[in-house]
Amino acid sequence: MKKVMITIENSMMVDGDKPDVTEVITEGSLEMTGTGCVLSYDLDPVDDDEPDPESHTDMILDGNTFNFIRTGMYGADFLVEPGVRNQTLYRMPFGNMTVGVHGRELRSDISEDKGSIMAKYEIDFNVALVADYQMDISYRTI
Repeated sequence: MKKVMITIENSMMVDGDKPDVTEVITEGSLEMTGTGCVLSYDLDPVDDDEPDPESHTDMILDGNTFNFIRTGMYGADFLVEPGVRNQTLYRMPFGNMTVGVHGRELRSDISEDKGSIMAKYEIDFNVALVADYQMDISYRTI
């Protein structure tokens, strides 16, 4: 397992409007697998929020699938698989909700020293499109 610096840029576009972009830069770990990799990190909250000691994120690239798993108060477990709509669960302090994740595109260029993963997908509630997303992840060893 290698220590890495991870950059995640997540773009959300609703009804063709200008994308809403968030960026996270954090230290984490990389484990190469036979069919991809696992990037993991713990992220401390910002803006005086209380830390969630149960929060942990694993991003798993396995061939032509990408799984994003976050545990803790704000949890998620979604699978991006191009051409496939999967059901996923979002966990929040006020309750859980099930949404659809329709994978559009997945690209990766990974090695033990640096790499990138791009996942495009749609999120829907009750099969009604909510937003288009693009997650761009890059990492480098430190």
